[in-house]
Amino acid sequence: IVLVGCILIYLGHVLLNSFTFQIVQSKGGGSSEMGTATAIAAMSELPTLFLFGYMLKKARCDIWFRLTGIFFTLKSLGSLLAPNMTVYYFAMVFQMFSYAIIIPASVYFVDEYIASEDRNQGQAVMGAAGTVGGLFASFIGGFLLSLLSVRATLYVGIAVAGVGAVSYTHLTLPTNSLV
Repeated sequence: IVLVGCILIYLGHVLLNSFTFQIVQSKGGGSSEMGTATAIAAMSELPTLFLFGYMLKKARCDIWFRLTGIFFTLKSLGSLLAPNMTVYYFAMVFQMFSYAIIIPASVYFVDEYIASEDRNQGQAVMGAAGTVGGLFASFIGGFLLSLLSVRATLYVGIAVAGVGAVSYTHLTLPTNSLV
């Protein structure tokens, strides 16, 4: 269930990131605004990445891991609902609680909840989930943009991120976990 959730979360994430230019154009922006939006998203990640060790003292990694699904969904929803570039820029700040957390949280998650002899494979499979999600996003996003619209692409992004987030709520931790 975790891997299916990861694939869906990454699918929604890559739909936004691979087709940012088309999304920005639909909000009235151009290449300059795309660069600004991307920079805002990237800069939003930095505080979270630097503070993740501290965050782990406040809540277990599986809690942070689960929260990412909610924030990936909110970022997609914010991207859809933004009527202009200013509001779209604010939606990019959700990157702070989505992508910036899923990367370190997934590493800690595997380290804490997977048997030591399977951790390397667990890390590889988590990485592969992102790749698979990205492949699906590229195919589906291109298809949706060609046949339908940016709006339809964003609806799909919200749906898949939402289903991924819901799958995380059914996350069952092993009974032999260390936490």
